[in-house]
Amino acid sequence: MQARLDESVRVRILNALASFGRLFDAYESSGFQLYAVGGCVRDWLLARKPKDVDFATDALPGQTREILRSCGMKVIPVGEAFGTCATIIGHRNYEITTFRVKESYTRGSRHPVVCYGHDLSQDLERRDLTINAMAVDRQATLFDPFDGYRDLMDGRLRVPRSSYERSAEIFGDDPLRILRLARFCARLGFSIDPDATRAGRDRGGTVLEVSHERWFAELDGLLSESGAVTGLKWLDEIGVLGLLMPELMLMKQVRCVCTSLSGGAVPGGDLSLFEQAFERVGAIAGKGKLPWSGLFSLLGYGVSMHGEWAGHVTQLLAHGIMGRLKFSNANREHVLRLLSALPPGEPAPKSARLAAMALGQDLGLWLEALASRLVTLPADVRSAEHARLESWRLSLAPYVSDPERANVVLPGGLSARLGDVLGVRGKTLGLCLRQCQEAVLNGELQESDGLGVFVAWAQKHFEACPAGDACPASE
Repeated sequence: MQARLDESVRVRILNALASFGRLFDAYESSGFQLYAVGGCVRDWLLARKPKDVDFATDALPGQTREILRSCGMKVIPVGEAFGTCATIIGHRNYEITTFRVKESYTRGSRHPVVCYGHDLSQDLERRDLTINAMAVDRQATLFDPFDGYRDLMDGRLRVPRSSYERSAEIFGDDPLRILRLARFCARLGFSIDPDATRAGRDRGGTVLEVSHERWFAELDGLLSESGAVTGLKWLDEIGVLGLLMPELMLMKQVRCVCTSLSGGAVPGGDLSLFEQAFERVGAIAGKGKLPWSGLFSLLGYGVSMHGEWAGHVTQLLAHGIMGRLKFSNANREHVLRLLSALPPGEPAPKSARLAAMALGQDLGLWLEALASRLVTLPADVRSAEHARLESWRLSLAPYVSDPERANVVLPGGLSARLGDVLGVRGKTLGLCLRQCQEAVLNGELQESDGLGVFVAWAQKHFEACPAGDACPASE
């Protein structure tokens, strides 16, 4: 079960474990085992910095609580009912979990049903992949009963005791592991064991039993990896991508060529919309929420090739997918803004400022999203569209560095004065203020003009209607 490490690797792990000496001492003095396990071991072996360091022990949760208290360490009951406690070391939280023989999820739940054990090997066996089924003790001795280190070196993803039956069992315990496997494929670029692929295809429907919040967490993590397209292709191969986002499947049967960054398309082309979407994702994979916009950006063209309508349908379909995946409101609005098309023609001061006002803090990312769409434009228009995009980028540069600069600033007290002079309130007053903003954008008024100039302009352009509303003045 123990694997031999090169001395340089062993020293690297020893250095990483140095800050946990007090924790190891506490468990050893109480007669219990303690190991660093899972992803942190994998990352140390790959010379990467792990996001988290997790520990496993043969102590039960109540015993862990007493061990931590006895040595003056803080106890944080993050999931004691599921075998996990946490403590604080150097201002960071670290989780300690009792050995488990089995861990499974009931339909739609985010909480596992667990069965505790007393053996490290059994705890490692129930984990999702061999590369995550390794542990080290405080001496940096590697415990690797399922050849996870060799799989790391060979670039292979498989479950412990790899076979079709075992893969199906692992996925059955927690169907989300199918999505996790795709995420590790995207992160590491490793090949997936054929038995795991076959089991994923046969057990793929069970992902529908998983809470949608967990779908989003894994898919969002997958798209944050540089190899996101590889993971997405595997999910499509086993039929899971279509279960989670069936709208994407509409794009498989449609071949068309987008003619500009402003929308519009013509039938034809060598690639389906689905394949073009993957190309766009590949151009921005790993960049926040940008890959989501690439994945969704061609949805509407499966319904309409008219730019305006295609863009509208894209927004509708994307909104539905994000609602199903439980996007937060902020993330959903963020992605929808990134799906906006480039306005037609060359930028003018007004159109540039309007775009900046609509996009706000997302302006810079939107320009990056548009640049990623150039890869799927035909060669005869790509350079012209690239030049047009650069022209817009130049016009928008002041607003990218200072988004608030785009907002029209009206004179203080204008609302009250217009209400008194025109005798309007509520929505009608709001309409008058918007018309004043429009006048600034059109150059009829300047933001530097005083309150009196704005009121005089409004009096000239609006008159009181019989019902008390403000109407456009007759010319």
